[in-house]
Amino acid sequence: LNFHSENMILQIARWSKVVAWAMLVIYLLRFVSDLISVFGSGQFAWPTVPMDIVMFLASLLSTPFFAGFYFLVLQGVAQGLYLGLDLFLRGESEEEE
Repeated sequence: LNFHSENMILQIARWSKVVAWAMLVIYLLRFVSDLISVFGSGQFAWPTVPMDIVMFLASLLSTPFFAGFYFLVLQGVAQGLYLGLDLFLRGESEEEE
């Protein structure tokens, strides 16, 4: 008794990987845009207060952090779907023998 379609699971896993790469590219382009807007004008001066420096760096590095996080989560979803399908198909082939 199956409540899923193997082809649909494979398609979802493939799309998860495609979306992961697309989000990574979009977030990295956004990060490059942020760097250009902050440092490209020539008017930039580093904050002098240590807490301001920490907040500036956290704000600037949050974009690549989220890019990596979303990328890893979506890649993990795809790998989990592949693993689950492998386990299901292996169990199905053992039942036939």
